[in-house]
Amino acid sequence: MPKDKIVIYCQTHPPNLATIDALKLEDLQPADGQPVVALFNLRTGDREHLSGLYRRPDAVLLQVKEPT
Repeated sequence: MPKDKIVIYCQTHPPNLATIDALKLEDLQPADGQPVVALFNLRTGDREHLSGLYRRPDAVLLQVKEPT
């Protein structure tokens, strides 16, 4: 697949991919520099939501920023 093409999943996606919100629910976050590998298009009623998908195995533990 050419580098300028990205896969778009509709309504469902493979379990090894996750949105940032899904990763946060698992206390994970994308690693520094981890690229979006696909897009997820979810349609609910008359609305459409497009989110980036990250490889779950490449994610790292969520780092909570301390207030300064």
